Amino acid sequence: MFLGRAVGWLLIGLAVIMASGDAVLALGPAEYAGIVTADVVTLLAGHAPEATEPGRSMLDNVQAVVLDLPAWIAVGLMGMALTVACRRRPRQRRYAPRR
Repeated sequence: MFLGRAVGWLLIGLAVIMASGDAVLALGPAEYAGIVTADVVTLLAGHAPEATEPGRSMLDNVQAVVLDLPAWIAVGLMGMALTVACRRRPRQRRYAPRR
């Protein structure tokens, strides 16, 4: 569980860095071109994700929407999900039934 929390916090920190990079790009003098999730997937996988066609399944449409999101949103949501899923939970005590 500790490893999951550590990776979750690492992803949240990475999302903050990506968001600040997007802010610097937006305030610069050149045309704004934000960092999208498809760019990050291309850097990590080594090839571009496959383009989906309009007549495909709903899962392909969801994938296309996620790949078009800013990268800091997708990475931040993954980090928050890991942090919540791996959080410490209070112990539940089981009591013997009274006779």
